[in-house]
Amino acid sequence: MKYQLFAAILKAPRRLVIEEVSKPRCPPGGLLLETQICSICSTDVKMLYYGQRDLVYPRILGHEVTGVVVENRSHDTTFKIGARVQVAPGLSCGECAPCRRGADNHCDHIGIIGFNHDGGFADFLAIPPQSVRSGAVNIIPDGLDFEKAALTEPLACCLNGQELSGVSDGDTVLIFGAGPIGCLHAMLARVMGATQVLIAERLQSRIKMAGPTKADRMIDVSDGADAAIKEVVKEETEGRGVDVILLACPEATVAYPLLELLAPRGRICLFSGLPPENALIRLNANLIHYRDISIVGAYGCTTAQNSAALKLIASDKVEVDWLITKRVSLDQIHEGMEHAAQREGLKAVVTEF
Repeated sequence: MKYQLFAAILKAPRRLVIEEVSKPRCPPGGLLLETQICSICSTDVKMLYYGQRDLVYPRILGHEVTGVVVENRSHDTTFKIGARVQVAPGLSCGECAPCRRGADNHCDHIGIIGFNHDGGFADFLAIPPQSVRSGAVNIIPDGLDFEKAALTEPLACCLNGQELSGVSDGDTVLIFGAGPIGCLHAMLARVMGATQVLIAERLQSRIKMAGPTKADRMIDVSDGADAAIKEVVKEETEGRGVDVILLACPEATVAYPLLELLAPRGRICLFSGLPPENALIRLNANLIHYRDISIVGAYGCTTAQNSAALKLIASDKVEVDWLITKRVSLDQIHEGMEHAAQREGLKAVVTEF
């Protein structure tokens, strides 16, 4: 047993410190996990440098987490001591109107592990009772390792975006951004039935890394020219336009003529949040009206989507292992954050605590 326990605590913007902490108590009705893998998300980087609307300081970050059950004070005997689990970060009540209609990511009393409850960048993680009650804790299937399972939550967020934008059989899907989320979107779109997947990316390094997505075409937008992407979309779709645009990087929301790239009844998913100064955008309402265009937002994921995403990974329908390009220990977490911030690779994960 470890006698010194540590956690990565964000005390204020740009003040992420590794400190010795006490072992958290297992809450009544909840679980206590020994953390195995916690993946670094671009939102963690955002919180480190700029904060986030749901963040409360000081906070142990980390919301893409897997672990082993070391104590169970719930009535759910599924989670035996030693059980390997993956945890969806949302803490929902299960009783409010959004929860009752299956939108528990918009719970009236929402809490989020790693945002306003302590997260997985620590030796141990206390899981509140509402996580157990809502189905946010999932047994990792036999044969699936902790690293792959740790990428469940970002895939679940992609599933939320694609369900809301109706990605389905025969669609042509255009994804802006070949980072971890863009790559997950590309692989998931195939599972959802898309027959053609295009990815637009400006970084040459990411264009090269995105090969395993098996996208039909990687579109180099390093020069940012509107005309170039219009031409490619026209060529690839015989002038019809794409059915769905998934915005996996915030810059694309304001950088490209998105409405003009869509086929009739096309859909745009605003997946990435924008800085406040760029959040107000202008749209041609007549194009939306006459071409039956839909625009949806997508934030986080539901517990049901999280469970579905874990099954997709376990079945190898979405292969995620190649996305992990850096592994760090907890005391090297700044290196992992820098890896994500500088877009040097794809996913960094904390593997040693």
